Amino acid sequence: MGNNIMNIDTVNISEDKKSLVIIDQTQLPNNVEILYLKDQREIWEAIYLLKVRGAPAIGVAAAIGVYLASLEIETDNYDEFAAKFKEAKDYLASSRPTAVNLFWALDRMEDVVKNNKDKTVDQIKDLLLEEAIDIREEDIWVCKSIGEYGLSLIKDG
Repeated sequence: MGNNIMNIDTVNISEDKKSLVIIDQTQLPNNVEILYLKDQREIWEAIYLLKVRGAPAIGVAAAIGVYLASLEIETDNYDEFAAKFKEAKDYLASSRPTAVNLFWALDRMEDVVKNNKDKTVDQIKDLLLEEAIDIREEDIWVCKSIGEYGLSLIKDG
């Protein structure tokens, strides 16, 4: 593969905002396989089968996954939307019942729904996308900060 693996995001949302893009961790180190996951069943399976590994990556995958699941909900009624969103959240949560970051991210996404009852369903979906992107960016920042701090502890020689 001609790509430098250091320039590939482990977990991200596609440019068209309709797929979760991951490196299939089960294929490493021999192959770098990029997967485009479009629905909650595919995302559930990727988390369950360890195609996504590492607490931050699992949380980001769950956040993007539940956002994508929200796009499949066809209603303008808030209560119907919230109920179907909860079903999608619970389904994704069942993929890895011991993953703390999975639940943290899914709860944070559900808070967006609960805290925006006054908005239209389409506005809530937009806010869910923003929250998923925020979760990803925050996790990148935290991971980089941990690495930089760790580097400061390593002595020359």
